[in-house]
Formats: sequence, structure tokens, C-alpha cells
Amino acid sequence: MKSKTLVSVLLLYILFLLLHSCREKTGNGKTSDIKVSKDQTYNDTSTSFVKVYDENGRLCIQQSNTYYELVDLYEGNNKIPLLLKINKVEICVADSLNKHKVYHITANSVMDTKNVHWETEFVATELQFKDNTMLAIHEGVENEEDYLKRFSLRDGVEVFSCSYGNLKVAIPNVRDKRFIGYTSKATATKPIQERKEENLLAVLKYGTSEKLISTVKVKLKRSALAAKIPDYTPEMQLVASNNNTSVIEDGKTVILLKADEKFSAADVKDFSVQLTFYFGFDNESTVITIPVVNDDFDLTRAVYDKDIFEISR
Repeated sequence: MKSKTLVSVLLLYILFLLLHSCREKTGNGKTSDIKVSKDQTYNDTSTSFVKVYDENGRLCIQQSNTYYELVDLYEGNNKIPLLLKINKVEICVADSLNKHKVYHITANSVMDTKNVHWETEFVATELQFKDNTMLAIHEGVENEEDYLKRFSLRDGVEVFSCSYGNLKVAIPNVRDKRFIGYTSKATATKPIQERKEENLLAVLKYGTSEKLISTVKVKLKRSALAAKIPDYTPEMQLVASNNNTSVIEDGKTVILLKADEKFSAADVKDFSVQLTFYFGFDNESTVITIPVVNDDFDLTRAVYDKDIFEISR
């Protein structure tokens, strides 16, 4: 009987430690307890392991690591804490770094707010949680550019991808962001080449923390300058059309000053995305400018050299 009592005390102590470790930092530096529903339990028997072995005279390491993250999903002003079980598997030679790691993620809500459960799997180098999304970064090797993918925290579905980095559109008092990104031919894993479309230079995407809104194809026409246009991502920035928008972070983010949490698609406007391609020994350049109107690219007002580029949906 004493042994059973001791086991029960130990179990309660372990549960206390787990709940204590799940405290969340608030904006003022204080902590607030995350309360798990009394009728909800989460059991797991996953383990981590490391295997070292010889393959043709090279020392190889196989690792499987399972860990957990507590992140917040926001729907309007409602916060839904999610417990993410993250299993990361990688195989690499001892004297090198493997940038192709397999992530398998399971999400469960842990409070009496909204029932959320999903699973997803992808290959990446590292994982971050930003702007109501999971940001999976697949680092390039040698001259490749990084490949960024965003997955919605609501359902685990991929909602956006691009090379290198993305531009952001922010609306006051709204946590979800809009993203604009360029996927180049120099991107890791070669997503553009996989499309097998003739003369396709890149794709330009516009999306949100929840969904992809549109994709634009950028193709090269036959011209003397086409061969000089680089395969990597051009200089990108957002340009304000008037005082209704404010550009910050050297053009990487635009804030819609006239919109609020009750915004509609018609309120997302008054700015453009500008792509500047540099080429040649004399540092020549050509620019593509595409306005955003009604929460989408407006190709009818796009300005670019039509002897070099073809832009279409």
C-alpha cells in the first residue's frame, strides 16, 4: 500500500512539473498559468534515439528526436493554446551538416476553447513559429537560396512558399499577415524546375496566414537581355501609393493605416510590390511593379518591360 501511495505522489509531482513548465510569458513579463481541461489527458510514449554506424568507411549518424512546443493560435482576439508534438529525423555523415530533416508534427488544443487537431509532415532545416503560422526553412547548399514554407496553425496546411525571404502586409490590431514572395530558379529543392514550364523564370505568390490568394508566373521572352536576367531572387520591396499606407523595414513591410480588425478585401490596397533585376557588367537594371488592389495582384496595372518579361496567372 505504501508503494502505491509513493507512486501516486510521484505522478502528481511530475504532473505539477509539466504544468509548471507550460507557463506562458505575457507581454508585461509576468507569467500566466495554462489550465488544461479536467476531462482532457495527453499520453505519449515516443522516444528519441541516436544510431551511429559505418557506411563504406564513413561514420554516419541517424537521429530521431521528439520534443514539444506550446504555441498560441489566434482567431481574432481568441487565443487557442496548441501542444505540438514534433518528431525530427535526420541522417548525416559525421563531418557534414544535413539540411534535409524530416519533420512530423501533431497538434492538439489543450484548453476548453476550440477543438483543434491536425498532423503534417515536411522536409526542412529548421522550424519557427511566426505570424500565426509555422515557418519551415529549408536552407540551400552552395549557391542555392533558402526555401521558405508557411503552414497554418489552424489546420497544418501549407499556405505560402517563397525563396530567401518574404514581404509582409500588416493590418493594425490583426495578428494574421499577408505575405508576398518570389520563388526563383536558384531555390533549394528546385520547385520552379519541377513545374517543367518553358521559359518560366519564377513565380510570385500572395497569401495570408490562412490561405494562398494568388500565384503569378514570370516568364522570359526571347530577347538579347533575357539571357542576362539572373536566376536568383531580385531586390524586392513594397512601395506606398499614398498616405493610407506606411512602409517600414526598408520596404519589407507595409502597414495599412486605414484598415482595422473589421477590414474587407476592398481595404487591402494603396501599395505595390517592386522587383528590381540587376544584370550585366554595367549594373544595368529593369523593374517590375505590380499594384495590389482588392487584396490581390492587379496585373492590368502592372508596369514592366514587355520585351523581356511575360507575366500571367
